Amino acid sequence: MVKKNSQKKIPASWWENSENWISSKGSLILLIAILTYAFFSFFTFNLRISEGGDDSTYIIRALSFIEEGKFPEYQGPIYPIFLSGLIFLFGLKLAVLKLSSWIFLTLAIIVLFRAASKYVSRITLWGGLFALIVNYHLLYFGSQTYSEAFFMMLQSIFILYIFKLTDQLGKNPIPFQSTLFLAGLLLILFLTRTVAIAALPALILFLLIKKQNKTALLVTLNFIILLFIYIGLKELFWGSTGNSSAQLQSLLMKHPYDSSQGKETFGGFILRFIQNSNIYLSKHFVIFTGFKNALSLSKHSLITIFLYLWFFIGLKRFYRQNSHLLFTGIYLAFMLGTTFVALQPLWDQERLIIPFYPLMLLFLAETVVSFTQNSPSATKQKLPALLLALIVLLSTAQTVKRTDFQAIFRNLSGDRYYGYTPDWQNYLKMAEYTSQKLPADSYVACRKPNMARLMAEGKKFYGIYRFDSQNADTLINQLYQRGVTHIIVASLRKNPRIRNGQVINTIHRYMKYIEEKYPNTFIFRKQVGKEEPAWLFEINYNHWQQAHKASNDTSR
Repeated sequence: MVKKNSQKKIPASWWENSENWISSKGSLILLIAILTYAFFSFFTFNLRISEGGDDSTYIIRALSFIEEGKFPEYQGPIYPIFLSGLIFLFGLKLAVLKLSSWIFLTLAIIVLFRAASKYVSRITLWGGLFALIVNYHLLYFGSQTYSEAFFMMLQSIFILYIFKLTDQLGKNPIPFQSTLFLAGLLLILFLTRTVAIAALPALILFLLIKKQNKTALLVTLNFIILLFIYIGLKELFWGSTGNSSAQLQSLLMKHPYDSSQGKETFGGFILRFIQNSNIYLSKHFVIFTGFKNALSLSKHSLITIFLYLWFFIGLKRFYRQNSHLLFTGIYLAFMLGTTFVALQPLWDQERLIIPFYPLMLLFLAETVVSFTQNSPSATKQKLPALLLALIVLLSTAQTVKRTDFQAIFRNLSGDRYYGYTPDWQNYLKMAEYTSQKLPADSYVACRKPNMARLMAEGKKFYGIYRFDSQNADTLINQLYQRGVTHIIVASLRKNPRIRNGQVINTIHRYMKYIEEKYPNTFIFRKQVGKEEPAWLFEINYNHWQQAHKASNDTSR
């Protein structure tokens, strides 16, 4: 008589059942993800020029590269050069430039999804994907001519290549051409976003940990060689612009706009790191996940400390368990660490860490997975899924709340001002007015010249960002020497969220010093708007020169 096997089959855990179910429904989930992304990316697509200013600056640098041969070195040349190619092919069409950012963001998500698909759980992969495609803050950069979407695409390609290379470590020698390609990718990342110089030491440390000393050396040497080739070619064709050193000098100052405060100290850089950690982790990162209101200004050190502990626990966990996530952690540590040390806390902009949010989300979620997936408790196994589901729901709610579902249709129908607050509407309408009504040889000064130029179909403006003198003759002579004929005075809010009467008053003060000494130098010509208006003045240089001459004669 044959005895039956008395051993009972161990039932699959909740985690295993969930992973298997998700795998079996992959095609359906992907279709839902595509439709969701198409919906949210369409309604959050912004056809307007951003009030931030830097996005229009990239376009102006691209124009200068085409029209004047001026090399766009400051803040990284690769993205403006790419934009110059689009402008050369299609003309200065804002919609085309913005659409390219949507393509880059889409590619960044697709490539990162592919890169991570073999190395994270299904729950983290799909939960993380949905958390990204419904995220207002990420989607915002899919319709702006900032470099973030472009950089994220390059970063995803870099991560994909590193993950594939990691699979080869210890099996076969890494081919020379692979180290050359890696060095080229690193250089392109650096020339797109300066902080990406930190990706090189991150990769070198990872290779050394994996005992790939020769590969680390070859990547470093190839990077140095390619960098010198780039510098040599730039010097040969464009000469030295000095913008790289100017950017470095700005970062080394205590205040980027006030050189009188001097250079930052060692202790100051440590303080920067602490303050920026608080700003970008306890404020911006938590806002990204939806756990904090999008307009929140609050920062909490305990949240920052908790996130650092969570991160380092994951780093220690993946040191032996998952080389791909180990590299992800090292990369994040170097990139975020460099960002927190290099930048003055006053910047406080979400775009400075948004490229790293997808990696942060996957890394932290998978850290929780590594502790819960094998737990005998089904409740613990569900924690990562519940966390990601909550992030998806909160992010969706935040996006729905912040999205004006009429804006895309109003802008497409030709209302280019819909979506701006009245102060910006009046300022931009005035810029458009100067291009249509003033003589072709007029040269107008204003606070946001690059935005004005885009609204004025390419007409050049002179920018007044700050000034170092209160001497009336010095100030007006600066305008005279540059051929400025008119000046726009706007009511742009200091705090964009609140209309409290406080405005950016740089130009107001500039004119005040001149007008106090030489009354009637500025002749009023036009007002746009009744509330938060913009004014146009013509500069009467004859009056100034006569008054100046009379003043000199009297003093004699």
